[in-house]
Amino acid sequence: MSLSEEPKIIYNGKNYPNQHNSSKVIQKTNHSKSIVLCFDGTENEFGPKPFTNVLKLFQMLERNNSSQICYYQPGIGSTFNADINNVFEKNFTSTVLSKITNRADSLVAFTLEKHVMAAYGFLTSVYKTNDKIYLFGFSRGSFTARIIAGMIELVGLVNYGLEDMTPLAWRIYTSWEYAGQPVQLENKTSTMAKEFKKSFSRGDVKVHFMGLWDSINSVGILWDRMFPYTIKTTNVDHIRHAVSIDERRSKYKQQLFSPIESSDTGSKGSSTYSSPISYGMFASVRSLIDLLKRFVERFNRQRSRSLPIVNDLIEVYFPGNHGDVGGGWEASQNGQVLSSVSLRWMLGHAIKHGVKFQRQSISQWSSNNSPTSSFLSSNHDILALSSKSPDSRFGIILPESPIKLSVGRGEEPLLYVVLWWILEFIPFLRIKENQEEGYWKRAFVPNLGKHREIPSTALLHWSVFYRLHYAADYNPKNLHNLSLGEKFIESLMQFKIFKFSEIYSYSENLTVKKIKNNWTPGFWKKVPDELSEYLEKDPSL
Repeated sequence: MSLSEEPKIIYNGKNYPNQHNSSKVIQKTNHSKSIVLCFDGTENEFGPKPFTNVLKLFQMLERNNSSQICYYQPGIGSTFNADINNVFEKNFTSTVLSKITNRADSLVAFTLEKHVMAAYGFLTSVYKTNDKIYLFGFSRGSFTARIIAGMIELVGLVNYGLEDMTPLAWRIYTSWEYAGQPVQLENKTSTMAKEFKKSFSRGDVKVHFMGLWDSINSVGILWDRMFPYTIKTTNVDHIRHAVSIDERRSKYKQQLFSPIESSDTGSKGSSTYSSPISYGMFASVRSLIDLLKRFVERFNRQRSRSLPIVNDLIEVYFPGNHGDVGGGWEASQNGQVLSSVSLRWMLGHAIKHGVKFQRQSISQWSSNNSPTSSFLSSNHDILALSSKSPDSRFGIILPESPIKLSVGRGEEPLLYVVLWWILEFIPFLRIKENQEEGYWKRAFVPNLGKHREIPSTALLHWSVFYRLHYAADYNPKNLHNLSLGEKFIESLMQFKIFKFSEIYSYSENLTVKKIKNNWTPGFWKKVPDELSEYLEKDPSL
């Protein structure tokens, strides 16, 4: 598909005609456009520091085409300052006072309100009926994107010319969230939201696609300002969320989307994964026939339950810490960064769902950031003090035996690391959802540098297994309670370069030890690539 063509509209597996195929559609979509909003991570912005995946994606977007409008917002704690009284006035300052303020903002995110209203105001000014909204975000930028989607669902998107109503829309939305999302009509906040949407907002507006890198809810000092609607939304058609396995900081816990049902987890108290179809059906399967049988049975059981909260949700765990997933670290000795793995994955989904990119931008980026050199890059740990050096064989080709990739590198100043460790001993007040009882509970819990808890139903990216295999020093403790065999199958079954029978056979009784020590299978020499299919179809991407 050339970039000059309109993308196919694909929804829930069905192809819908675009404006080239139907004169009836031409009348409806001739003036429609895509609106792509990108929200950067904490302290991330355009400048001398390495770019995040959000900014890299924004650079590749087609921005000189009236059929797609692009918006970029620097992260919380950056030099961006949106005046709350004028959502279109943006000031960029570099005074000593602003630097102090920005650093404080990066810790507690007290400017979240300004960031949300600036983007909401922009969207209000450019949106027209039938436009498609795309939201991309990293870190607290992901949280910002989720709040905007929640606001649109609850209070709607105010009509053009009513931008001054944005602060009121925000107050109604936050009041409703803090009231526990009441649905009773006699409730004041519910009534206000309903009447506001009826009086000031345009017809039903949905978000077509939301792509997130390691979304976190770290907004507050001793407690997080939790917005429950951001984990329970029916207003987004397609959600893709890349989540970090190795992040340890207490203020950077992952914020997953709420599951359709409670489920057991790999460790007590962990979050759970949500998807229209649960993927825990491969365990204890003894043959390909049993595999297919279990799949059909599980699918039928799932369909008999209540509908999922999101039409199309995929949350996948990637190796590395927060920045190794969302970007922002300096390149490793091989000139690559681990965050390119999740960016490649996200670009594939963005292309599939209609985002337009500049000609040759995807192919050029892909050729400069191969899947092999990307997953062989170093990963980091903010709580670590030592700066490790990788193996001398560290490069861009697959090694013949395990190598050291300087896993868990500490590259932050000593004072910065000490400050983060102090936070690890503080029992922050957190709000968690009790899945079984159906209510929100509060608890003071110190983190003490513990790894994230990974749900038993989580999806693991293929790079997790390849990193376990090729990196001698990569061995995340939070993976050991998972059924790795089924996770391994899930991560590779979409790629045509593999023989499923070989993958299935290898997955039997799969453990971390087996992954590291068994170098016999030839499939380890084949590296998956989410972009190859699209680049083969359209080399001009």
